[in-house]
Amino acid sequence: MMKISIFTKSYVIKAYSFILLLSIIIASTPSQADAGFFNNIMANVIGSSAQAEDTSVNQSTGTDDFSNSQTMPVLSTSSIDPDNKNVKSDSDIGIVDGGLISSDDSDAVGTGLESISNGEMTTYVVQEGDTLSEIATQFDISTNTIKWENNITGNTLKVGQKLNILPVTGVKHIIKKGDNLDKIASKYDADVEDIMVYNDITKSIALKEGDVLYIPNGIIKPVVIVTPKNPTGKKVSSSSNVRVAQSGYYIRPASGPITSPYGPRRRGFHYGVDIGASRGTEVVAAATGTVIETVSYCVERRSSCGGRYGNYIMIEHSNGTITRYAHLSKVGVSVGQQVNQGDSIGATGNTGHSTGPHLHFQIENSNGSTMKPQF
Repeated sequence: MMKISIFTKSYVIKAYSFILLLSIIIASTPSQADAGFFNNIMANVIGSSAQAEDTSVNQSTGTDDFSNSQTMPVLSTSSIDPDNKNVKSDSDIGIVDGGLISSDDSDAVGTGLESISNGEMTTYVVQEGDTLSEIATQFDISTNTIKWENNITGNTLKVGQKLNILPVTGVKHIIKKGDNLDKIASKYDADVEDIMVYNDITKSIALKEGDVLYIPNGIIKPVVIVTPKNPTGKKVSSSSNVRVAQSGYYIRPASGPITSPYGPRRRGFHYGVDIGASRGTEVVAAATGTVIETVSYCVERRSSCGGRYGNYIMIEHSNGTITRYAHLSKVGVSVGQQVNQGDSIGATGNTGHSTGPHLHFQIENSNGSTMKPQF
């Protein structure tokens, strides 16, 4: 019987060929330390179709995760905002005196800063063309305040004339022996609390002779002249100082919350109320009257325009008072025009010295002092 060599078997030949081929490949390839090498060899030799996926979907976040060399997921750039379009920086917003300064694209309501001062008297030298009313508007005080402090009886000014400018509408008082706050307030028809808050003092403090107090909304009372027709010497003066507006005479001129109330601050006084309202909110006449003054040329970011009030309207009423509507974006009336209570006269804005869209509403007595609105 003839013997058949093992090498003649077909399966033996195939196995021997495989081992020979593998030896040749190993001999011609640098040594590898990772298992990936053997995987590649097997894929080439036996035609494996297994492939590693480049990416996988993160089922918990719904984003594409990319694997790095440390097999840590890397967030896909498709889920990042490369232009930071959705990021809003707090640096776009600032605070001044407790009020919000709106950014260029913001319509956040604000307050007015027209009445802020350093609490000190200053000196102004009259220039060619100056008028008392223009100077008063520039420093946000009444014309009477300038007249009383500088002993001016008429309305004539001289170029080069030096004027003492008080930091607040009212009068300056030099403390004399025997003075107290009640006596001083009575003399100038002013409010004791306003004097204390403005001058940062308490009622219990001893007033020092020679010291200066500023009396917010104080007035120099007219001299009463006794005549045969008036033997008692009593006289009702048009310069009486009303501190609180007559209830019901004035309506609220715009909708919105009060963002800054009427009254004194330390070394400052807010002569009206600020009503926070988005830009363009309708403003109406608080009472029937005649338009006596308007400013309509101011634009935002010009804080000194309109004497810091920006665009404004002033209306004179039959009871002798004047109402002011300030920081407007639109003025819809003209000087001399008659308006009825509730008539549309303009729209709120952010002109003048202002931290954001709002209406500054102010009621003035005929002597220039102001009163607290009641609505």
